Amino acid sequence: MKAIPADLAEQVRSVGIDTGATGRLAATYHRSLARRAVNQIEEAQRLHMDDLVRHTRRLAPATVYSVYKGTPGTDPAETARRLQAAAELAPTAVYDGPHDPLWLRDGLQEVLRSLNWGEEEVGTVVTELPHQVSTALELARQALRVSWPQAWAEHNTLVHYLVFAQGPLRSATIQSTFGVVYAEVEEAADPLRMYELLLHESAHHALALREQFTRFLDNPDTIGTHALRPDPRPLRGVLHAAFVMCRMAEGISRYRQSHPSGGPLDGCPLAERGKFAMDSLREALNVLDESAQWTDDGRALRMAMEMCAERQGVRS
Repeated sequence: MKAIPADLAEQVRSVGIDTGATGRLAATYHRSLARRAVNQIEEAQRLHMDDLVRHTRRLAPATVYSVYKGTPGTDPAETARRLQAAAELAPTAVYDGPHDPLWLRDGLQEVLRSLNWGEEEVGTVVTELPHQVSTALELARQALRVSWPQAWAEHNTLVHYLVFAQGPLRSATIQSTFGVVYAEVEEAADPLRMYELLLHESAHHALALREQFTRFLDNPDTIGTHALRPDPRPLRGVLHAAFVMCRMAEGISRYRQSHPSGGPLDGCPLAERGKFAMDSLREALNVLDESAQWTDDGRALRMAMEMCAERQGVRS
């Protein structure tokens, strides 16, 4: 775990978004992974790699996966190529490449296993989006870009690919393929659901990034429950649920304020979904208050989530 740079501590302990701070935290995290990848190469062949590591901004999911799984390539030319590409920060893209890369196949299966689907190959990647899904994505992106520019910028900073799939999932993020959002393609055909998906999974990325720099709970593995997953889950998952619900409630509220007369999500049940987010936030905070053992940074984050709840009219 890397120490929190003093001038970025406020962002780490906050549920809010400072786009400049997010970019710096993300670059620091990705550079630490890049350094681990370079260290797998023989020392005599690492010449000129340090400069590439220093300029890393966001590694491709394949490289993130290889570092987490302990199988980084040892070909200096390939490592250099990957690091050169990591110096650029492109907007989030829909994955449309081959279905067989190891990081993609294993990442999707890891998601399904986390949802208690033990069978292999119960999900398949979709690279040609149905028209309804493409339209929903266009509308959701437009809604986020206009309603909450900071959240839109954070999404494009942290998320490399949206990977759509058919299978028993809704949406998910995992650390071993940080930068990838997995989403069920039929679930994503509704513009409001797509808008929530962008908010939801970007928030998971944002909190997972913060967790690379500090601990928020001294008992993250203690079992609790939360509104999004009826089965008992570790308190770390409940914390993620609270953080995500803060972001979703804020995102829906901002959309309604910026589009009082309709917009890209016109006709969607925004009030209903906003209430669901607020109720879920209250429930998650109550579970945490019953069982969580907070660190100092955790207490600061808890206070930030309380302020978020109060802005949305939720008293925990």
